[in-house]
Amino acid sequence: MLNKSRKMKAVGVICLLASSLYGFQSLSGARLLPTAEASEPAAAAAVHPKSDLQLAKEKGIVEGYPNDPDLHGSRPITRAELVTMVNRAAKLAPSDNLSAPFPDLDDWQLEAVANAVTAGIVQGNEFGRFEPNRAVTREELAVMIVRILNKGDDPKVNTNVLNYFKDKDAISSWARPYVAYAVLSGLFDPVLGASFHPQGAATRDEAAKAIKPIVYQKIDILATGGIRGHIESRLDQQSSRARGGIDTAAGVVYDYRSVNPEGTVVVDGGDAWQGTLVSDTTNGQAVLDAMARMPYDAAAIGSHEFYFGRDVLMNHIKQAPFPLLGANIIDDATGKRAGWAQPYTIIRKGGLQIGIIGLTTPQTQTTAKAADIERLSFAEPLSYAKSLSAELKAKGCDLVLIISSLSGEQAAPSAPIKGELAELADGTGTDTLDAIVGGHSHRSVAGNANGIPVVASESRLYGLGHIQLYVDKASRKVVSSSAGLLETYADLTTPDPDVQQIAAQYQAQTSEQTHVVIAQAADKWTARSFRYGVNGGQERDGAAPLGNSVTDAMRAAEQSDIAFTPIGGLAANIEPGKVTYGMMFEVLPFSSYNRTGTMTAEQIKRLLEVTDSASKLPALQFSGLKVEWDNRQPEGHKYTKITLTDGTPVYIDGKLNTSRTFRVTANDYLASGRVDGYAAFREVKDWKDGKALLDAWVDDIKARAAEGMAISLKDDGRDVRLDIQRP
Repeated sequence: MLNKSRKMKAVGVICLLASSLYGFQSLSGARLLPTAEASEPAAAAAVHPKSDLQLAKEKGIVEGYPNDPDLHGSRPITRAELVTMVNRAAKLAPSDNLSAPFPDLDDWQLEAVANAVTAGIVQGNEFGRFEPNRAVTREELAVMIVRILNKGDDPKVNTNVLNYFKDKDAISSWARPYVAYAVLSGLFDPVLGASFHPQGAATRDEAAKAIKPIVYQKIDILATGGIRGHIESRLDQQSSRARGGIDTAAGVVYDYRSVNPEGTVVVDGGDAWQGTLVSDTTNGQAVLDAMARMPYDAAAIGSHEFYFGRDVLMNHIKQAPFPLLGANIIDDATGKRAGWAQPYTIIRKGGLQIGIIGLTTPQTQTTAKAADIERLSFAEPLSYAKSLSAELKAKGCDLVLIISSLSGEQAAPSAPIKGELAELADGTGTDTLDAIVGGHSHRSVAGNANGIPVVASESRLYGLGHIQLYVDKASRKVVSSSAGLLETYADLTTPDPDVQQIAAQYQAQTSEQTHVVIAQAADKWTARSFRYGVNGGQERDGAAPLGNSVTDAMRAAEQSDIAFTPIGGLAANIEPGKVTYGMMFEVLPFSSYNRTGTMTAEQIKRLLEVTDSASKLPALQFSGLKVEWDNRQPEGHKYTKITLTDGTPVYIDGKLNTSRTFRVTANDYLASGRVDGYAAFREVKDWKDGKALLDAWVDDIKARAAEGMAISLKDDGRDVRLDIQRP
């Protein structure tokens, strides 16, 4: 009985080869959310108006029903229908055996099935029958199309991508490498926490999408942005999973290259180097070495590439094994493009010439340090995008891609894209431009603008942008495209050990700095407030000693009126005694940096009123303010008095000071506005990047330690809670 069961399963695998046609699901503009339940992907906006079924019909691959204009894409696809479509799409060689290969075939099915049998794509079941009218399952779909794409060979692919699906264990063991290959090929959306439904029926829509890589040339564009020094993955506090880093991104890239080695393009939107201890102590060299391992095809020059000075930037440009591009970086002395700033590069992928233009956001003029960009200007990018894309098309480029540190916004995965990226797409158009990659804002963007697929990935490599282009082999024009985002949890791939080794080597070089003594702590420096403890316990509320110290340093470094940082960003306490650089790094391990912008009194009050997710009490850390609050008051009305430390009113007796605005510094995590409740930060339009948060704090503590006394961090009265008596 056991032997018979194994035989049936083995025969079933081969039968499946006849029953699945690459059911390509367009990557949506949705963020692939890390939730326990299935995330509903937003519908990908159609970059080209024709559906996959319509494209297949135009190619003579799909036929409609008699006297019925509807192609019925939602209907299950049968084995006979699928093999017929595959036969037409792949143009299988005619079979020499004209006899019916199976007894259960109709006349119209004979030729296609015979050709497929000769090609080694299909066989019958153990009873010698084909089952032409049986619906194809999703895992069968994966098996057949992967056999075609892989030229009959069994796939050798990383199956960790199946960890996206909560029902991964329901996928048959013999089908797992085929399904993994199919997901990486774009047959199915990799939505974290979703169900794959391996035994579910595949549809005509999926079959039509499946034939696309057979009929058209496929280009996969994988895009990073805002790496900010993060070579290695780190533990994500929210999910308790390792996430991000060049090592994980490299693993994802290798997985996609394994299924599309000739058609995968890897690019970066800038802001790669500054942001971590390893990166900052090596002037970005550690990051450049890790990026070279990938390797990239091209990268844009972002504002943070100027962080270590222009000489370092120019040296990195010479060293990098891939071009660093900046078409709109202008030398003020000549009024022309800076001589060291290459405007574009041309690469060849899958027989196609692809032009890549690099653009730097004009915001660099205000976000970069003035000394680093002296005598440079960053021109409005639209005219450069239009002229250079036309120039590249004239030079024979089949496709033109823009990579940039231009920012974009998207209120929801299916919402319109706004900001610089949308303006670029609206002003350029699909005649000369085929895809756009953005960056800078550290916000995820995926969708289309003016018919052009657009992506921008989250910072720290907490996601990769993914654009797929399908190009007609005759006209060499894009006929279908999609834009989406891929997750970078380490268990969804295999992080690159060579990148991890690079990181370890550089970390060893920084170990001496880690043990440098910065100061002496006179008492325990705590990230939590003990003085408000109810029943002797510790509550996460109000200003904490470490929060006071860190925000004071932020405010001093940027010469602002007010500074904010989240209590959750203070990751450790420091015991009395020696305070080393490594200890301070453990308090602020998230490689944050200061951002300064202009805010109103109303916005400041709204921020303070946000309650902490753990304690359900106000807990935002701040400097430059003196406040009084009462937790007996209703949500949104707990703060009764807010002034600057010099007494300037912000909110007193129910009235806001509306006569002035305030310079506010926040760490980049808060300033993004992505943190629950802190949307007011997204209303700021003039953010300017400043000092690394850890550097600002270390410099401040060093200055205090120079006075020769052990440092005590105690309550200074800036935060008064009225409903609990102080001990």
